[in-house]
Formats: sequence, structure tokens, C-alpha cells
Amino acid sequence: MGILGFSAKFFAIASIVVGSGSASTLAAPDLAPPRCDYGVAHADAPPEFSQFQFLIGDYSIDAQAWTGDAWTPPRSVEYPARWNGWFGLDGMAIYDEWYSVDTAFDPQTQRGVNVRMYDAEAQQWKMMWIASGTLQTQDLRAEMRDGTLTMWQVYPERPNFLAEFEVIDDDHWFRVSYTKDDAGEWVPQYKLTASRVPCE
Repeated sequence: MGILGFSAKFFAIASIVVGSGSASTLAAPDLAPPRCDYGVAHADAPPEFSQFQFLIGDYSIDAQAWTGDAWTPPRSVEYPARWNGWFGLDGMAIYDEWYSVDTAFDPQTQRGVNVRMYDAEAQQWKMMWIASGTLQTQDLRAEMRDGTLTMWQVYPERPNFLAEFEVIDDDHWFRVSYTKDDAGEWVPQYKLTASRVPCE
């Protein structure tokens, strides 16, 4: 499920770590090194590229689940996920990669890649996602709704999925995914919080 529903493998590993002791008692390797060469947006790229500009860079990801009343503590503990973004197609697209666990911890972790392009006529982002877990291409859309960058899935049809992105500052952002409850109301499901991995 990767980015779009969050990896069960990630939560399983995180739960084992949480149950095995406090973070201070566990030694962890460094994160995988950042890419640092992220390219630049093409001079003719639409101004809406600024909407997803926050993805450009390398990010360590913490995850939390909604209990119905509050968010759980961050699940990553010693095993954060990874989300990396850069400009592709000569700066006319944004590529981003997802790793369910940073490859410094698990080189064989599940992973996926997204290609994002802006359709000026439709005034929407059009995206294609594929991940190692299913090898199923997914067709997604995103647009600004009431000032919030909002994403949904077109194919395969997934009417119970919605996600919103929020930028905190230049080095931090988060994505909240929603699902529908029995009454058909949108409720939070998972929160992914990104912290930039700095270039040396």
C-alpha cells in the first residue's frame, strides 16, 4: 500500500521496536545519505509547481495512527520511513520515492515511485504511482481545496481515500490520510510527518 495507505510492514517493525524497550536503549545506524542533487523546475513549468515544492529534498518520516480521539505516539522510533523528491523530465515533473523503512535499516524494504505533472487545463495535478508491494499502477489527482493541497485516487477506484498535505516550515511538512466511517463521514486514519535530512 506504500504512500497511499501506509505499509503494514512498517507498522509491524515499529511495533516490535516499541515493545522491545525505549529508544534510548537501542542503537541505530545513520539514515541513508541524502541525494542532494534535486534539479530545478523548468523555466516554463507552471507556477502551480510551488504547490508541491515542499516534496523536493530527502525526508525522514514519522507515522501516527488516529485512535478516534487522538494521534498515537510516532511509530518510527528507531525505524523511520523515507520520502525523497526531485525535479525530473528536465524540470517539468516532480518525482518522489517512498521507502517503508529507510534503506539504512532495511535495504530490502518495500518501495514505490510517483511521477507528478500539472495539467493547467484541468487545474489539477495528475500522478502515477507504482510500488514494489503490488506492482499495481495507481492513477491519482490533487488540487487546492480551500487553501489545502488535497489528493485522491482515480484508478483503481478508491472512494474511501483522501489525503491532505500541510507545510509546517522549510524543513517539515505532514500528510494526513482520511477514510470514511460507517456514516460516510471523512475521519483521519494516518499522519505522516516529514523532517528534512540535511545535505552536508
